[in-house]
Amino acid sequence: MTETHTHQTADFALPFLLHNGAARGRLVRVSVAAEEILKRHAYPRQVSRLLAETAALAVTLADALKFDGVFTLQAKGSGPVRQLVADVTSAGMLRACATFDPEAPGLDDAGTDAEVSVQALLGTGYLAFTVDQGDNTDRYQGIVELTGHTLTECIHEYFRSSEQLETAIKVASRPPQGEDGHWQAGALMVQRMPLHGGDSLAQDAEEAEDAWRTAVVLLGSLTAGELLNSDLPGPDLLYRLFHQEGLQVSAEKPLAFGCRCSRERVEHTLATFSVESLAEMRQDDGTVSVVCQFCSTDYVFTDADLAALPRAAAN
Repeated sequence: MTETHTHQTADFALPFLLHNGAARGRLVRVSVAAEEILKRHAYPRQVSRLLAETAALAVTLADALKFDGVFTLQAKGSGPVRQLVADVTSAGMLRACATFDPEAPGLDDAGTDAEVSVQALLGTGYLAFTVDQGDNTDRYQGIVELTGHTLTECIHEYFRSSEQLETAIKVASRPPQGEDGHWQAGALMVQRMPLHGGDSLAQDAEEAEDAWRTAVVLLGSLTAGELLNSDLPGPDLLYRLFHQEGLQVSAEKPLAFGCRCSRERVEHTLATFSVESLAEMRQDDGTVSVVCQFCSTDYVFTDADLAALPRAAAN
């Protein structure tokens, strides 16, 4: 017998089906990418935790769609955390950032491993899902109010009210453990698929209801430790949960941190500003500095650089 090994990356989205497609799902782990995102910022502990979970949820939702472009998950609110943004490309490149009130108390509290309260950190606002497939295409956007206790509850409400698609999600994040530790986040989602017509539709509906309830109960039994356990491969985790539910696991899709900013893009943006506006942006040394909110790369422009902007924009 030939022994085979399945390669497992640290960061991945793993699609699966239950009961011949009666339910579909995906398991997501974001470890290296979460650390790459968060080490670029001096975010307080609770902001980092919430952003790591937002990144994992963005991948989970994006992987459920067929698109060629960028999927963005954005939360905006009135609380101490003003905005969370995570986007992932169809190629699996992930980035995320947050805006918050640095004077707000409690954001550096260690907290627990439970999901962070939306009301406490984001206040009132909305959660938006956007798919951008580039020029000459219509952007898809869905919006739901931040009415749930957690981000996952808000997402449940969106699918229930806007997509009429029963959805169950579990998400978890964990701060660095020990000197060599790093941030981790993960999510597991299952969705109930619509039934097709047939002579045995009533019986199929009853069986599908039982299967769905079982899948939700099994998902509820998953612990944060299991979800984030890098020593437990994704297929093994799914098998533990759903091996009696007609589990079919697809190939994993690797993920990685990747920012799409570039000096060229910044040049084209600055070229749209007036001379007066650029003068107001100058620092004490006469340069203009533009920092990417996602990766914190600092693009510095001298007088010569600024003088060349119209030419750069034309190229």
